[in-house]
Amino acid sequence: MASPLLTAAALSLAGVVGGADDEFRWPGPILLLLVISALALVASIQLGYQGRLYLYSYDDLVSWKSIEFVDAEQMSLFKRQQEDQKKWRKYNTAAVHCFNGGTLLLGLGVAAALVPPKCSMQSEWRWAAAAVVLVATIVDGVWISYLHLRVADPPSRILRTVRRILHKEPPDAD
Repeated sequence: MASPLLTAAALSLAGVVGGADDEFRWPGPILLLLVISALALVASIQLGYQGRLYLYSYDDLVSWKSIEFVDAEQMSLFKRQQEDQKKWRKYNTAAVHCFNGGTLLLGLGVAAALVPPKCSMQSEWRWAAAAVVLVATIVDGVWISYLHLRVADPPSRILRTVRRILHKEPPDAD
């Protein structure tokens, strides 16, 4: 997962902004974006780790217990595995949201950090770099939104409502 590297990047840039705030146009908001980004990325790591505890296969059960035990307790183990899969899905979905939010905030923080201060000698280049990062962040946000609206399965109640509005589908029984 890229979260640890992106967290390190956010915190490293926050250290640079904090140590040379006269080189940045908006040091306070930049620091806030970067710190929230780092926290969201750390949350995605923790949620992914916690969720992984509930994701296992039949072969995992056999290696943990024994094939005899698994065969004898197949129905109860299958029911438990289904419950654990639901828990994993909740943790994993939350981890994905934290990761996506963290990467978007990191992109905004980097773009804001690139905006030149009023006394900059290379303002055209910094504005160009800030624009490139901002456009890439917007594209990433659009891609994330597309994936959640068109691909996410199973959809949440909110997502089903959005899909219904976009496609003008009749309401289903919830």
